[in-house]
Amino acid sequence: MQSYSSSTYRIFVGIALPDDLQGHLQDWVAEARTALPFQKWTHPQDVHVTLQFLGDSSPEAALALSADLRQLAQDAAALQLRVAGLGTFGAPAAPNVLWAGLAGDLDVLSALQAQVERVSARHGFQAEARAYRPHLTLARRARGPVTRAALDAAALTMGVEAEWLVQDIVLYRSHMGRKPAYEPLGVHPLGEAGARA
Repeated sequence: MQSYSSSTYRIFVGIALPDDLQGHLQDWVAEARTALPFQKWTHPQDVHVTLQFLGDSSPEAALALSADLRQLAQDAAALQLRVAGLGTFGAPAAPNVLWAGLAGDLDVLSALQAQVERVSARHGFQAEARAYRPHLTLARRARGPVTRAALDAAALTMGVEAEWLVQDIVLYRSHMGRKPAYEPLGVHPLGEAGARA
């Protein structure tokens, strides 16, 4: 875990991608950005599955939450996820977000997300009102329309390498204007791996 300074933190809980998948996505983006007209592509190290966005926090509150997340992770099971298709948020004429969907152990993922919300609520963090919809944010701010055909063609080039075994959850701190923008404050192994850590 990183050392804590005295400033206010902007934090969230998420699932990191393993290094090999980050590298695979980086190679995929190098090709996809010519076909998909987005202006801002997510740094490979910043691509993640959000479990809960928490917002502003004191370093002390983040440290206390991290300790409870460690215990939660030890009681949870590892799960398998894979990238499954591409979609966009926002108007079709110029979408705001390019995202990749997920498949695999989604019931296990949803149960884990609900547990994270319950733990964070004990520390005063509120759950989002909207339903949980896990995805990977890949890019933002399209310069023009993005067709379904273009998304489907780009998704085909991702390949079978875009899957992984989730073995930990991470408490992140966001740093505006930095690349990568997300700093792990606590990495908490799931299941038996967590019990041995």
